[in-house]
This record gives sequence, structure tokens and C-alpha cells, in this order.
Amino acid sequence: MTITAKQISVSLIAISFNSYATNCVNIEEAINKKLIKTDVTCKGGLVLNYKIKNQTPDSIKIIVPSGWRIDAEKENYQDILVAHEQILALRENETKSFEIKGYCCEYTNNGPINGLKYSAGKLAESRLMLLAKYLNAGNIDSNTEQYAVWAISNNRPTNNITGANDSLTENLRHFVASVKGEPVPWYTLRKKAHISSTGGIYEYPIKLKASVNYNVSNTCYAYFFVVDSLGNKVGEIIGQWLLPGTHDYAVNLNVKGFKKGKYKMLLAAENETFIDKEFEI
Repeated sequence: MTITAKQISVSLIAISFNSYATNCVNIEEAINKKLIKTDVTCKGGLVLNYKIKNQTPDSIKIIVPSGWRIDAEKENYQDILVAHEQILALRENETKSFEIKGYCCEYTNNGPINGLKYSAGKLAESRLMLLAKYLNAGNIDSNTEQYAVWAISNNRPTNNITGANDSLTENLRHFVASVKGEPVPWYTLRKKAHISSTGGIYEYPIKLKASVNYNVSNTCYAYFFVVDSLGNKVGEIIGQWLLPGTHDYAVNLNVKGFKKGKYKMLLAAENETFIDKEFEI
């Protein structure tokens, strides 16, 4: 049988395609064995430009696992935790840049800035590894994931782990509370975090939710309201009739514009207080 030039060309393309990135290796092993050389720079915000040179004569797949921590070279800037596994493919001896996305994991430091140099990375400590694997298996919005990372990396409030779909975030809150060895918080405080490309970290409180148990002896008219640390009434005041018995009060409080500090939510009639709970923004 005669083999045409076209058939040979197709065969070579198929062989090339099948051999591309056939060697699969964890990034830690690739670094330790000097299979690759890296140069990592922040692109601004939570995106890193991860430049890799494949130093082998074969194509290679690099696995960046969930829980890979990439440290800023300057101490006053936040390190980045990769929550979702990424696979990077390179041809033999190829140098290529990839975008690696992650989350800040040093709450009190500045956010990453454009041009900031980063290390190649290492595996995070065990609790952050557990969280990263949990996040990698799910489909949760990035704002909620950032607060979950801070809750463990810097012991920030677990109640900030909430979002528009609370059926998903409730399970995450329970998981994080378990990892931290603390009770599940009695209320959630939804915040929006913005990490700018110039290193600023800004947080905006949005909504506080809770279910608070209370008991009433006799039918009465009461008001639900919030006071600040000085006793000043802030936010919306809600009046309603209360019936005798034990009930759960569904708190759905708009806290946009609330300043940082301690507050109290109160449900009170003229001579009796039924709910008196402190919370913090």
C-alpha cells in the first residue's frame, strides 16, 4: 500500500497532538526537581502572572493544587492562596505565562499590587489546605470564598461567610467553624470585599441576618430597633404586635453605611425587653 504525503502529515500531527503535555507532575515536584523555572509577578488584585520555563525535552502538564500558597516577596503585602486546582500545559523547552488566581490570606497586610514579585509557592498549612480542598469541590462566589480564607488564615469572623445563596454558604460556615473549633455563629453579616490593584482593601457591610428566640407573656406592642455603642438608635425601627408564647424573630437588617463597631439589636415594649443581643460590624 502506498502512503501519501498527506497521510504522513496527518499522522505526524496526530502523534504531536497525542504527545503534547503527556507528562503530568505536581508543581512542587517540578520545582524541587528543577524541571521548571518560574518567575511570578502580580498583575494587580488577585491575579498573578506565573511565567514558567519548561526545562525538559518533553511536553509537560503542571498541576497547581488547591492549597498552593504563593508568598509576596515584600512582607507588608498579602500572600495568595490558590483555592481551585489549575493545570498548566507546556511543550518541550517552552516558556509560557499563565494567569493564576487566588485569595489574600494575610488580612492585616496590603493587597497585592501590579508588578509585585512573588515566590514560586509552597503548600499552605493544614487548616488552609482543608479549606482549599473544600472550596475546590464546590461552586461558591469569590467574595464568600475570600471571607472563608480570612476566617481561617487570620481568625476573622466566621459569620462573614455568607452570600446571596445561603443554602450553600451555610454549609461552608459550619465547615469553617468546625475547622476552627468554634461554635457556629448565631448571625451572619454579609460584606463585600474590594481589593484594588493599588493594594487597598475595602469592606462594605450589606446585610445582617439571624433567627433569635424570644418569649412573651401577654399580648403587647413592641419595637425592633438597633442602637450603637452610645445608645443612639440607628437603622430602621419596626413596630408590631407580639402574641404570647415562644417565637423566633427573623432578623433581616440592612446595615449598609454602618460604621465599624459594636451594636445591639433590641425588641422591646414600654416596660419589657424581649431581645437584647450584641453584634459587631
